[in-house]
Amino acid sequence: MPENHEPQLVPPQLLWLNKINAIWLEIPRYDKGMTWWAMTPLAVFTFLMMVALLDHYISVEIEYGGYLMIILAAVSIVSFSTMTLFCLKLALVTPRDQPVRLNRVRQNIYVYQYKKDRIPWLKWPVIITRYNWTDVYGEIRYCSDRYRSGYQLWGAVCEPGTYNVTHRFQLADGNPADLQQVWSFLCLYMKGEPVPAEPKNKGRPDSWRPRKAAQWPEEMERESTTAPEAELGEIGKQSVISDNSR
Repeated sequence: MPENHEPQLVPPQLLWLNKINAIWLEIPRYDKGMTWWAMTPLAVFTFLMMVALLDHYISVEIEYGGYLMIILAAVSIVSFSTMTLFCLKLALVTPRDQPVRLNRVRQNIYVYQYKKDRIPWLKWPVIITRYNWTDVYGEIRYCSDRYRSGYQLWGAVCEPGTYNVTHRFQLADGNPADLQQVWSFLCLYMKGEPVPAEPKNKGRPDSWRPRKAAQWPEEMERESTTAPEAELGEIGKQSVISDNSR
């Protein structure tokens, strides 16, 4: 892809948009790492398996006695309840929309991620990673993974002044032509050039429900949506061009 400071070769166009104004832009990302529709049935299945095993262990314990059945019952409760909670947390708690914000004045990009842990009993934290926009390069890649198959636009973060990649994060998925337009849009916006106010698609897809991204941490919310104090007077109040977050 052309570097973000170079002339862009295709017309700019976003696929989805949450909000855009004179200072910052937010685009949604859909976490496709799991088949969400399968999580609730799987939770019900593991719960029923736990109940069936407990019923069996209780029957055996009553008939034969012994500590082995008690131990097996305890292990089953811990294992299956953990699996059930993990599935329910993925289906009903984890936000599927994990947005990216670009602050044009600060020339920073902020990537929202919801860190999943194999232990569902712990709180899964929100992690916001900030990168310098000048160090970000666009890549279009094809992924054959079962849950993420298709073309994807990635941001590759390199060490300043080099092409040594230190981090990567996904920006969008779709066909290559659309992804080129998304990259063109982001680059032109960050350079302060005119971009279309409306995305190709409006609203949010039904498949992205039930939850939007949780609230950003207060410090990152303020930093990602404001200009430095010395520049606020020049830019003035934020005039919203478009808001498709609802």
